[in-house]
Amino acid sequence: MLSKQIPKDVVLNLGKTVLFHFSSEAIQDGYALYQKGAVYNINVKEETVVTGRVSEEGEHEVSLNLDRFLESSCRCGQPEPCAHIIAVFFQLYASFGPPYQLILEWKSQRGKPKDQEQSSLDRPPKVTEAPQVSEKQTKKRIQNVLSVEEWKSVFDQRFEDFERIKMQNMTFKELEKGEGYTFTHIYREFYPGLLNSATFLDDDIGKLYRFHAQLETFLRLTEYEKQFGIPDYLHSHFRLNLKQLVDGMFKTAMEMDARRLRSKHLDLIEESLREFQNIFKLPSRYFDTIFRVFQVGWATIYHVEKWAVSYEKQLLDEKEKGSRAKFLDMALVHFAFLRDDLKEAFKRMESTEQFSSRHALIWLELLFHWEKWEALLKWLLALKPEFYRKTKDYYKDASVREEFHQYIEFFWKYAQYTGEEKEYEEMLVDCLPVTFYEYNEFLHVQQDFKRWVELQLLMGYSPSLINSADLKDVEQLEMDVLLPIYHQSVDRLIREKNRKSYKLAIRFLKKLQSIYKKLDRSWQFNEYIEKLSAQYGRLRAFQEELRKGKFIHD
Repeated sequence: MLSKQIPKDVVLNLGKTVLFHFSSEAIQDGYALYQKGAVYNINVKEETVVTGRVSEEGEHEVSLNLDRFLESSCRCGQPEPCAHIIAVFFQLYASFGPPYQLILEWKSQRGKPKDQEQSSLDRPPKVTEAPQVSEKQTKKRIQNVLSVEEWKSVFDQRFEDFERIKMQNMTFKELEKGEGYTFTHIYREFYPGLLNSATFLDDDIGKLYRFHAQLETFLRLTEYEKQFGIPDYLHSHFRLNLKQLVDGMFKTAMEMDARRLRSKHLDLIEESLREFQNIFKLPSRYFDTIFRVFQVGWATIYHVEKWAVSYEKQLLDEKEKGSRAKFLDMALVHFAFLRDDLKEAFKRMESTEQFSSRHALIWLELLFHWEKWEALLKWLLALKPEFYRKTKDYYKDASVREEFHQYIEFFWKYAQYTGEEKEYEEMLVDCLPVTFYEYNEFLHVQQDFKRWVELQLLMGYSPSLINSADLKDVEQLEMDVLLPIYHQSVDRLIREKNRKSYKLAIRFLKKLQSIYKKLDRSWQFNEYIEKLSAQYGRLRAFQEELRKGKFIHD
């Protein structure tokens, strides 16, 4: 075998610079020759001299000098280093590592200043040896294995196999342009493969495994971005995949019975925590995305008091030493929440811009999930001023609207599950008009139709802007409360002084006539029409519409 006849370090070191001796066209043609199996008869003449043959419109003999590579030769007769020479080198290199890695390294180094290029080449090459795995190993399944370390080992092996297959089938152009193998393959192929590669008798351990498969995929995606980059037009899709994984991890952590798992398999949970800490290796731009998982992880899976106390102390020590890590301050706020220390949590929240109300919504979700109603109300009320301040940007910022209504929903859930509605209604009133739809529904469900009408009048809504089903319900149950809405709308429409408004006013007058008749108060409506006709007697068009509606006669 070539790997035993030639020193490995000689080939790997040469691989760091060899492509810079060739044109892009030669590398492209050479890689294509290597991929289609046109290189054969590789022999070692001396320790650093290798010969081989390349089949391309004939047979070409190549001699590689690994000590002085520029003295390598090919009998094809081309003056420049040719594609046949690099094709033979690719074939040689395949015994020590994946040849596509050379192209990726060469691609990343092109265009750098010479001194930067040299310093980079002096570093150890970022290559992985070609994995020697059997078909059985490649398809290895995890069956009731209670070891995160073993899970991780399978993850690594599967990813090596997955990426090796993807990369080896790519052309030079695809490698150079970053095409052919994209992050979507990781999410759509590698990730489902992990989920389907394990079975457990204990459903909660199966969920813990899924949590780590999701974490592994998240880390692999971020590593892909670091290595290959993401085109601008795919950034939103990439972020969506990350969000889907985070949502999945959050859901998985909430679903498992973490308390039972800790009581039966504390060593496994501790091992899981060590692997979970890999999120701290992520670049800071990912922290806001992954912080939801940090919050739910420490609130559920890893919520062992001594661990939380120890870790919070470690973070405080780092802060005392001057650390300004973004994640540190955010984590300290969350640990205060885990201790149910409202005062300290808000003190820490005020001292950092990183932790926002968006992150505090996770607390409400956790407390609701745990059915801790008193604690939920306490934190809802404590967060009220923060969300109230946000209402000033309600109509400017879609994210503010989304967060605000998530907060309201948790308040509503509290009221629904406890029957305590006082604080919820106070919040709705305090935050008007942005809480109009919620307060409208609340009053309608309570059948407090008098205040429901007052709300419509406050907002200046005419019957044409109010949900017709709501109007119908009120009319059936307490129709007299609707009179002010129609009266106010008629008056407003007449003052607009145009034919279209007059026609709509007549429509509302007919509705008023119907309501007064059902209330057996038609005389009151007739008096109203007389006053209305007299008040607006100079408006000829309106008088015409009154006649058409048969409210007055010539």
